[in-house]
Amino acid sequence: MSEGVRQLAIGEVAQRAGMNTSRIRYYEARGLLPEPERAAGKRRYTEDVFRRLAIIDAAQRVGFTLEEILDLLGSRDQPAHERLRQLALLKLPELDELIARATSVRRALKMCSRCDCESIDVCRMFDDRVLPLREPPVAAAPRLVRERARA
Repeated sequence: MSEGVRQLAIGEVAQRAGMNTSRIRYYEARGLLPEPERAAGKRRYTEDVFRRLAIIDAAQRVGFTLEEILDLLGSRDQPAHERLRQLALLKLPELDELIARATSVRRALKMCSRCDCESIDVCRMFDDRVLPLREPPVAAAPRLVRERARA
């Protein structure tokens, strides 16, 4: 490290980043953060670690796994924007499934909020045709949502 570059201890990085030191060590062990230089056996970071932590955090917030983030951060012949585009295209169907499920759950909860049954045992909400035990395949989800809305 050059003389003019400020070195930060792991505790200071963790505090400024709002995370535990164990999380930073974990990211290092997984290869998401480069191993920092050491002084007297202690990790010493430069300010650029905050950019990498911000990238990891943002990627996690949009649903990327640590493996996907590692792929995004990894050095390859392909430009970073191409890797990001590919990961996003792979992630979008998962998000569509999540939205379909959340929409279905929302409708079911709205039905529950209007329930005035004397007993849960007689409530139509829990009939298998209204709220099946298993979710149908995603392709059938839009039809099921329409059926539940009519029930």
